[in-house]
Amino acid sequence: MVEKLWDVGIFKRKFHEKILVCPSCLSVNVSNDYVCPNCNSIDIERKTLLEHTACGNIDSVDNFLVEGGLLCPKCNKELLEAGVDYQKLGAWFQCSQCGKRSDMPSPIHRCRNCGRIFTIRDTGFVNIYAYRLGSEAEEEFKRSYLIMKPIGVVLEDFQFKVEMPGQIAGRSGTLHRFDAVATKGSSEVLVLDLIASEKQIDEVPVASMYAKIFDVTPTQSILVAIPGLTEKAKRLAGLYRISTIEAENSQQAADQIKDKFGWAGLSGNEESLGDLQL
Repeated sequence: MVEKLWDVGIFKRKFHEKILVCPSCLSVNVSNDYVCPNCNSIDIERKTLLEHTACGNIDSVDNFLVEGGLLCPKCNKELLEAGVDYQKLGAWFQCSQCGKRSDMPSPIHRCRNCGRIFTIRDTGFVNIYAYRLGSEAEEEFKRSYLIMKPIGVVLEDFQFKVEMPGQIAGRSGTLHRFDAVATKGSSEVLVLDLIASEKQIDEVPVASMYAKIFDVTPTQSILVAIPGLTEKAKRLAGLYRISTIEAENSQQAADQIKDKFGWAGLSGNEESLGDLQL
């Protein structure tokens, strides 16, 4: 599902990491183990190496340990101060099964799902991506679910079934999209568009909405303008019998819709074409 949303551009993705998968069952439940390079046993232990500075003896720290401190197993002298009496040289790995020592054990991978043991030469890799909403999808989400939500709640309070956004097929067969389509029963259809801008909104969105409602013929059409409409846009909306709501934000618009609906509908300014001066 996520891949499909990425394919259509709703999600953007960025490479996050690469994980191993079992070559047999493709499970990602894979453990990374280390085994003895001699007998392939997983029963290995890491041993820290110490060197006794005075006599030069090098051995596992286990062989220097005595109750209360460190004692050289070669010359039986007590080792008191690190860096003076002794120093750490690193580590080796010792197999508890065959006793062999090695500088580096062999890495293997074990599938916890089917039990197969395999090496890096056989493994498969899967890319893991981090996904986020694309900019267009994010704006649509803000419009549909954040900005439009208060309006949708009010319409639902009036017993409308609301789709945000919604589509209606017109008489021409064309599907027209509105920010909200609200229906009640089989006869009442309300369409609503919301336009937000930094300044007063001109008549272009009004004409655009009229082109849609002329084909759809809803029982109610509402244009919400944030923060408001120019005088010419208001008069054009009145001519087209598009009810208008002007508000500073969507919550204020929702409150106005709630106040004005009876539910008989909104009363718009109905001007004749002769009265309209464009």
